[in-house]
Amino acid sequence: MNKELFLVRHAEADSTNFDIKDIERPLTSDGEIDASKLGKTMADLLGTPDLILSSTAIRTRTTTALLAEQLGYDPVNVDFLEDLYESSTRILLRVINELEEKNNKVVIVAHNPAITYLAEYVSGAVIGNVSPAGLVHLKFDGAWAEVSQNNMELVKYHKPVRPAQT
Repeated sequence: MNKELFLVRHAEADSTNFDIKDIERPLTSDGEIDASKLGKTMADLLGTPDLILSSTAIRTRTTTALLAEQLGYDPVNVDFLEDLYESSTRILLRVINELEEKNNKVVIVAHNPAITYLAEYVSGAVIGNVSPAGLVHLKFDGAWAEVSQNNMELVKYHKPVRPAQT
């Protein structure tokens, strides 16, 4: 069965307020715009996903809510996983390997560097750095439990596009 995985790095987060914990950092207004635009792009690519998983951080929760709105995905059905905050390739791969087979199109909203490392690990491609509101689209013909090093196809890496500043 053909599987599609959409790895999303949360949109741009506020990095100026040092009085709040990292997990509580909100999106910037540009980040909110980028997340909404990414949702529209994703809707064109995949329609409505079978499953959305998200980190519990505020910036990923907000990114996920904006994506879900554009994707026509009921936000009540989003699975928020603490393991996706401060994650690693190993943890992300475990989450993917444990996905139910009924889910053919899965979106994971999390953080760097884990998103970049995982995308490069499973595809063998060099991406460099997934930008905020970046999307890595991967495909795999097989079961989720079989996803491993270098066995997914990188379809495309989408970066947010902003108009030039004048």
